[in-house]
Amino acid sequence: MAFLDSVARHPSAALGGQPVPLRLASLAAMAAVFSADADVARALLPAASAALLQPLVWRPGRCLLGVVAVRYAEGDLGAYDELALVLPVGRGPLPRLRALRALLCARFEAFIWQMPVTTERAREGGVRLAGFPKWVAELRCGEHAGWLRCALHEGDAEPALALSCRAAAGHGPPRELSLMAHTLLDGVPVVSELRLRQERWHELPGPGGALLSVGQGALADALRALRLGPRPLWTQVVPRAQALLFAPRPVHAS
Repeated sequence: MAFLDSVARHPSAALGGQPVPLRLASLAAMAAVFSADADVARALLPAASAALLQPLVWRPGRCLLGVVAVRYAEGDLGAYDELALVLPVGRGPLPRLRALRALLCARFEAFIWQMPVTTERAREGGVRLAGFPKWVAELRCGEHAGWLRCALHEGDAEPALALSCRAAAGHGPPRELSLMAHTLLDGVPVVSELRLRQERWHELPGPGGALLSVGQGALADALRALRLGPRPLWTQVVPRAQALLFAPRPVHAS
């Protein structure tokens, strides 16, 4: 059975009868993980979520922050680009090795902190379905001189934030992963599964695979306050994938 047809779908009242899980039929993505100030990151969690979740601690005082850029070419929400800032989390403090294992395993959890997108349809669908912190923004994505780049612009000539990753053709075999995305829906902590089938992928542990530049603006200032490490701990490039986004459920029921 094809991946996108592997589960039954049911109408979602939040989306006006649109069947869920949402089918995201064609996408490409890149991601980089950096270290961050654990105390500052912990303060980003809403009180309702902070009572249940903890940032994954990389070493004393330092947690993890992921920057993820996705280009959706085809799917139930149409074509759009997305840039997400996420905090990998666990249920209580985790030591370094367990934190790394949780990050790299086939099912990991993250609190979705920021998620600018390029279309109103994508913004509305994500907000209504699961409380994703989406807003419509100008994202400029492309490839140049062997690097993939996604930049968030807020009216100025220089981007407020830009992620660049070394381009890679990727390899197989295809694999399936799950991201358990934590958000707030009407003030209630919920978790939504994004089930991903990566047709081709490339991973690079350690520095050298990505660059993150931080410019000016409120979001850039918030990133600087996190005292991000200058080099990535891990980078992933996914030239081709599909995904299913399931309806959320309360965190305590997950």
